[in-house]
Amino acid sequence: MKLRRKIITLFHSFLLPVILIAAHLEFVDCIKCWVCHSDSDPKCADPFDNSSLPIKDCREMRPSHEGIQIQTATMCRKIRQKIHGNWRTIRNCAFLGSPGEGTGNENNCLYRKGTYDIYLEYCTCNSKDGCNDASRLVSNFQRYNLNILVSISFLWRYIVL
Repeated sequence: MKLRRKIITLFHSFLLPVILIAAHLEFVDCIKCWVCHSDSDPKCADPFDNSSLPIKDCREMRPSHEGIQIQTATMCRKIRQKIHGNWRTIRNCAFLGSPGEGTGNENNCLYRKGTYDIYLEYCTCNSKDGCNDASRLVSNFQRYNLNILVSISFLWRYIVL
């Protein structure tokens, strides 16, 4: 009986949380992103209408600058620019940077304001294919929080009590 109790305790306190976390891990070597420019396609602007736009596999794209050594995009990006009062949106694959560039948080974007009525929002993400579709990019943070809470509750229940 004691052995059975120990196995159940081990399962609940260690194996179950590991299984829950592993179930949400994504092994991705490429990402698919929306690729468009609102100057040539008004559906690219916010609110985003992707009904007629195909999502692109970033493995098929190459950096536009020769100096970039990274050959495969690992993120999606969305850029909103206001130049002389005109807003434009660019969505494509990103070769450099990290999610939430400049902030470390994929929920945040980098904002810059310049002279001559120039404004820039730069957002990068890699949480899922097509993550550059939203007006504000969202990560999978809530999903991982749930796993952590479940793990802590099992640890508390079967080890501490």
